[in-house]
Amino acid sequence: MRKLLFLLVFTAISNLTAQNSQMFFSEALDAHLPSYLLQAEEAIRNLEQDKVKVLFDNLVEDKLVGSLMNNFKVKTTSKKSKSLADYNKPVMLLTYSSWRISSKGEQAALNELANQYGDDVAIVLLFWGDVKQVKKLSKDYDRNIDILYVDDSENNYSLVIKNLKHSLGLPLAYTITSDKEIIDIKRRLSNKLSQDEALSNTNNFELYKGMLTELLYNQQLLSDDPIVIN
Repeated sequence: MRKLLFLLVFTAISNLTAQNSQMFFSEALDAHLPSYLLQAEEAIRNLEQDKVKVLFDNLVEDKLVGSLMNNFKVKTTSKKSKSLADYNKPVMLLTYSSWRISSKGEQAALNELANQYGDDVAIVLLFWGDVKQVKKLSKDYDRNIDILYVDDSENNYSLVIKNLKHSLGLPLAYTITSDKEIIDIKRRLSNKLSQDEALSNTNNFELYKGMLTELLYNQQLLSDDPIVIN
C-alpha cells in the first residue's frame, strides 16, 4: 500500500514538474524561429521548396509541439471580448486573412466536422480584417463554429496575436488541448482554382478529421470522461 501511494505521489509530482517545465508558444518562437527563418530564406533563394516544407515540419514537430499556447484576447463579430482561456474544451484554431480566398470545399468540410464534434471540441476561426468583412465571410458557417477577428487598425493586440499572424504566416491550423498544450500546427490547404470542389472538400475533411482525431486522443489522456472518436 505504501509503495502504491508513493508511486501515485511520484507520478503526480512528475506530471506537474513536466507541465511547469513546458515553454510557452511565444518563448519557443523566440528561441527557435530565428534559426528557422535563416534556413528557410536560404532554401527559398536556392528554389528548394521541398526543403522549406521539411524545415517547417521540423520546427513544428521538434520545437513547437508540446509548448503551451499563450492566452490571448480578441473579439467576436458582435464585438464582445473573447479569450483563449474562455474555452474549457480542446480547440482547433484556424487563422485566416479576410482578403484571401479560402480553399474550395473547406467551409463544407468544417461545417460537417463541427456538427459531428461540436460537443467535444471548439472549432475556432480567427480572421484578420474589420468586423464588416468578417461578418460577410462568416455567414454560412455552422453555428458550432466560433468566428473571431482581429482588426489591425485598432493596434492594441498582444505579442502572441502578432506571432499568430506574422511569425509563421497565414493560413495555419492549430490543435490545442483543454490545458492549452499545442498538439499540432499544419498549413491549411491552398486554393487551387482548377481543382474539383468535391475533391477539395474531401482533402479538407481528411486534413481536419485527422487533426481532430489526434487532438481528441490526446485529450482523452487528460480526462476521466470518455470521448467518442468516430
